[in-house]
Amino acid sequence: MMFRIICMGLGYEHESTFVIDRREGYPHYLALLVRTPCRLRFLDEIRSYPANTFVLYDMNVPQYYAADDVPYIDDWIQFESEPKIIQSFGLPLNTPIPMPDWTHPEQYFSVICSAFFRGFNNDAVINSLFTAMLTDYSVIPLLPDKPMPYFGELVALRQQIAAMPQKKWSAQDAADALHISVSYFHRIYHEAFRVSMTQDVIRSRIEAAKNLLQCTGLNAEEIAIRCGYASPEHFSRQFKKYTGVSPDRWRRGARAGIS
Repeated sequence: MMFRIICMGLGYEHESTFVIDRREGYPHYLALLVRTPCRLRFLDEIRSYPANTFVLYDMNVPQYYAADDVPYIDDWIQFESEPKIIQSFGLPLNTPIPMPDWTHPEQYFSVICSAFFRGFNNDAVINSLFTAMLTDYSVIPLLPDKPMPYFGELVALRQQIAAMPQKKWSAQDAADALHISVSYFHRIYHEAFRVSMTQDVIRSRIEAAKNLLQCTGLNAEEIAIRCGYASPEHFSRQFKKYTGVSPDRWRRGARAGIS
């Protein structure tokens, strides 16, 4: 398991007097995106924050969030994962992170919600989307306040890569769809996400393969096909390059609970 959603809500609306003061938190993680101005407790002080502030709450920690004298709207996901996985994204826990409006951070919640309610929980789709979301959220605070060109389109593309790693993805096709040169596409993609499109495709395929290795009895050839690889040999080489172990060894470790 990488990510398992317990429950989630999208666009929940409350009155201007809304307050949550959960002294002991949850025994699992909470991803919270407040889409309206709000008040949050940080470092034992309740402060006002702008719309589109994100908080990733750790397990068993106090949670305080409230309306800031205006109607309150939020998106939230309660989920299980492993601490080492969460730590790998470099996102500060229990820390409000205001996000520029032009980045549309609510898009990931919407896509994950759609996948969850279509029955994809515990699936490679959820794992890939969560990975893409937390990776992006760790980068968004570093972006400039002014809009970046084609950012919305690039986020949508990245979500598609996460959801469909088996597809034959092409930077040239992506550039053509935006009516820009492929060199310019490569530059703005890297500026937006600090990785290349190729790296994103590989990461999504590796995460999908991990899910299939752990949760199914499919052999390497079948997994290679489902994850978009031309051959099981290519799949095995790339998997070992990025994880340090062969697919078979990773499967044994995952099933023994040590991977």
